[in-house]
Amino acid sequence: MAEVLDVCAALGVPLERTVKTLAFVTPEDRLVLAALPGHARLRYGALARAAGIRRTDLSPAGAGRLARAGMRPGGVCPVSADGGAVVVFDETVGGLGRVHCGSGRPDSSIEIDAAELIAAVPTAATAPIADIPTTAGAGAT
Repeated sequence: MAEVLDVCAALGVPLERTVKTLAFVTPEDRLVLAALPGHARLRYGALARAAGIRRTDLSPAGAGRLARAGMRPGGVCPVSADGGAVVVFDETVGGLGRVHCGSGRPDSSIEIDAAELIAAVPTAATAPIADIPTTAGAGAT
């Protein structure tokens, strides 16, 4: 977490104005991307329900699976080259305004309006998949 806060400080961007994307894979090798505010914790069961799968079917996506989707670890983006990916945005993301998110590479990020980010993934679902802390920097997963 300290590393993330250091990057935010260097960019002059509050953690609450970032969108992190967590990548998972199902037993059928389907990519599931969860996009949520940078300071929030993922609710795995809620993500699974929104994606239409069982919680036990979510496994972290490895570097090889991310590479097939055009991404690298540390830079996961909700906009994927994998047309079959299931993308779920937390319901709060659309109201965040201008945000920074992963670009697909760990050495760069994208600054974009959150509503435009969601619109860039027309097949994405929006659901309450995040626990938002009441105080900034209160923890993230």
